[in-house]
Amino acid sequence: MFSGFWGLKIVPGKTYTQTVDAAFRVSNASLSEEVANQNRTSVLLTVHQKRFVLCSLTPGKIEQQTLDITLSEGEEITFESSGDNEIHLVGNFIAEDEDDEDDMYGSSGEEDGEDIDFDNITPEELQDLINRGVIDPSDLQLGDDESDEDYDSEDAETDGRIREITEEEEDELVDEAMSEDEEEEKPVVEVKIKQQADKKRKAVKEEVEQPEAPAKLSKKAKQAEKKAKQQAEAAAAAAASEKAKQNEKPKQNEKPKAKATTLQGGVVVETKTEGAGAPAKKGQRVGMYYIGKLTNGKVFDQNTKGKPFWFRLGAGEVIKGWDTGIIGMKKGEERRLTIPGPMAYGSRGAPPDIPPHATLVFDIRLVEFK
Repeated sequence: MFSGFWGLKIVPGKTYTQTVDAAFRVSNASLSEEVANQNRTSVLLTVHQKRFVLCSLTPGKIEQQTLDITLSEGEEITFESSGDNEIHLVGNFIAEDEDDEDDMYGSSGEEDGEDIDFDNITPEELQDLINRGVIDPSDLQLGDDESDEDYDSEDAETDGRIREITEEEEDELVDEAMSEDEEEEKPVVEVKIKQQADKKRKAVKEEVEQPEAPAKLSKKAKQAEKKAKQQAEAAAAAAASEKAKQNEKPKQNEKPKAKATTLQGGVVVETKTEGAGAPAKKGQRVGMYYIGKLTNGKVFDQNTKGKPFWFRLGAGEVIKGWDTGIIGMKKGEERRLTIPGPMAYGSRGAPPDIPPHATLVFDIRLVEFK
């Protein structure tokens, strides 16, 4: 039975915790009239220290959801939301039905001992009525006209009570039981006979429906079939041979594995892509694209498009590892330089991105030089 309106407005970032003092039912959740954004917002409920998602609402797609959640008196609950939109919950308080106990045994008239259906009442309900004083146990005793003194065999036959049978009646009952057993055995025999007949019919049917053996092929047809088989085998062998030749050829587009070379100062150079033209020399101005990383993969600087980074090679305008590792590169060539701390920023580092004594990894490309 529902009684009274219940509602809650859930504001993003806030929680609503209470001990339920009156049972209520949550029947619907909806977005407020104005939404903060078009992202999804979920309604969360924590009961008995367990967190559950009641529903998720998305503006323009699902803006309200029918619910049927009943929360009982004494439960510790917390409502909250995840998302940026405000949620409205509505429902009803649940009123307790004070007439439940009376409905179990009937109306007030039964409390006076009237109109009680003793044929359908259970022993537990009868004992409860006696304990409550609704009925008197003495009223349950039989009257004089129903006593055992006036009860005879004819009454037993009419009201279904048990009575002693004679030997003749016992023999008749045994004969009837044996006769029933024989009748029950007959269908079993009939079923077995029917199963055997069905089995024979099925065998005959399979024999009749057995397909005829295929007609023998003529000599000319056999030769044609043999020739077609040989041609198929030859084609398969040729395809396998061609596939094996292709596998033996080196893959054209596969890049050769980069070879690492260690230069002066411990700078390790790996050529990723070969360039073209004359090599860059000390004193020339070079334009570079690059990505600088620490050994843990963190990128601290990069220039990969637009205007290249220009400097004079070997003039000390950059760290020593660059002056050493770029000499000899050709236009379009790509290298990876692994530069130890002394050939990079040394003990001072380059705060806040590069710590002292840090080994640096640069992926570089020579765009142009002059």
